[in-house]
Amino acid sequence: MEKEVVEARKQNMKIYSLYRAVSLDLIFYYAIEFLFLTQVKHISSADVVLSSAFYAIFMIIFQIPASIVVDKLGTRKCTILANIFNGIFVVLIMCCANLGTLLFAQFISAICFSLKDISDKALIQYSIPETKKQGEIFAKIEGKGYKDYFLLNAASSVFSGFLYVVNPYIPMVISLCFTVLATGISLGFRDIEKEKEQQTEKVSTKKYMQELMEGIKFIIKSQRLRSLFLYCGITWGIFCLMGTYRSSLLVDIGTPEQIITIVAAIVGVASSMGSKNQIRFHNRFRNKSLSTILLLVTISILIAGITGAINVSYNITLGIIIICCVIVNFSKGMSEVLTTRYLGNFADERILTQIYALNAISRNVLRAIISFLGSYLLRITNTANSMIIVGIILLITTIGLISYMKIRLGLKPEKYDEHEIFNK
Repeated sequence: MEKEVVEARKQNMKIYSLYRAVSLDLIFYYAIEFLFLTQVKHISSADVVLSSAFYAIFMIIFQIPASIVVDKLGTRKCTILANIFNGIFVVLIMCCANLGTLLFAQFISAICFSLKDISDKALIQYSIPETKKQGEIFAKIEGKGYKDYFLLNAASSVFSGFLYVVNPYIPMVISLCFTVLATGISLGFRDIEKEKEQQTEKVSTKKYMQELMEGIKFIIKSQRLRSLFLYCGITWGIFCLMGTYRSSLLVDIGTPEQIITIVAAIVGVASSMGSKNQIRFHNRFRNKSLSTILLLVTISILIAGITGAINVSYNITLGIIIICCVIVNFSKGMSEVLTTRYLGNFADERILTQIYALNAISRNVLRAIISFLGSYLLRITNTANSMIIVGIILLITTIGLISYMKIRLGLKPEKYDEHEIFNK
């Protein structure tokens, strides 16, 4: 039995980084997403942002059911199922005729990522042996997956721009092929929790629900986790909004399609570098890591918006916007890995899925609010002014959030109260 678990752990850790590289998000799609939806499908930029808000709402609805499904079916099955739904999403986007179809596609995507956000991370957490360096091992494996994904996405962004000019559907078909590849790789995973529990008595549904509620109560009472949820939600909402605002701002200043996708490639490399250097960044800033990321993102958004609003030469405007977007995406690469690592601290596998589920709920509540605001701003003003307004609001929020997190995050383990550590 123990030998089977060891072999399963090795197998999962061996292929996980490769799997994350091709499945973290859609390859070949996001560089041309805004162009495809607005130019080919004739959906307004405001409606594109609006669909993102509805996606976040769908994610909120699915999180607790997804947590239960992952616990019942196992991480491996849910990871495979999530990738199949991702392929369906791409097909729906290619067939998209109006906002209604786009919203249905976002509904399917929400099913995919409500499962995927829990099952992928829990799968690798279960696979890492319980040692003092478990967090560091996770950060290295997850960081490598993120780094390789961003590099692959950057390279594909360049090609997708030129392929888009030839035929907008070519990069969409290639993106669909990557979802098939991700599904194939996920078939190689082993269910660690199944191996560990197959000799134990099956837990009744009533007992399972009791354990689930106990886990949720622990999470809600934890000031550390509440701080992380707030940070994750605000930054994730901003990162998603800025992905659309970046393309919209570049279109507003007259940037050709090929250049827009090259910029997407550049910021993809920046995200990869951020993922690669997140351990070094953590070691340098320690409990100030997340606060520093917040400040970098806030200042960059303000500068990009102001640059797009004032009357300067195209080359200078483009250069400054690219630099700001590079900083935002470098920060994104670090933030995504670090927050996943911090969320897993002081919690074992009995509660990980609940933590990831509630984190996803808070992320998407705040993403929905930010996306609705972003969509409204695009309806009443241009992209540059929208970014300035968002930047000012984020600056005020950042000051308050840094103050709130200061006494709740980044402390040494012995300085946390006992109720912050899950010991059932």
